[in-house]
Amino acid sequence: MFEDHHVELLPARTTMQTVTVSGTGAAGATGGAGGAATAAAAAVNSATVGQTATATATTGSTFAGNLAFVGPAIAGDATAAGGTGGAGGAGGAGIGF
Repeated sequence: MFEDHHVELLPARTTMQTVTVSGTGAAGATGGAGGAATAAAAAVNSATVGQTATATATTGSTFAGNLAFVGPAIAGDATAAGGTGGAGGAGGAGIGF
């Protein structure tokens, strides 16, 4: 009844093995750019001048004048710092089992 049937067996050198699959996660995202910085400097120059010249004459005309010179106003350096950049994103988890 089974004389003409054939059964193939696996050769003796074939073995079953386990395979480990693993991989690293992707790199994290770069951080965001810092905020812009704006700086301004202002200088105010003011002078208070009182008139002190007087003129008197017994005959003819007289002239008296007051001069006041005010130098330039110089502002100091303006400084400002931008906002801190955002933190980078976390890397991928990777796989392993």
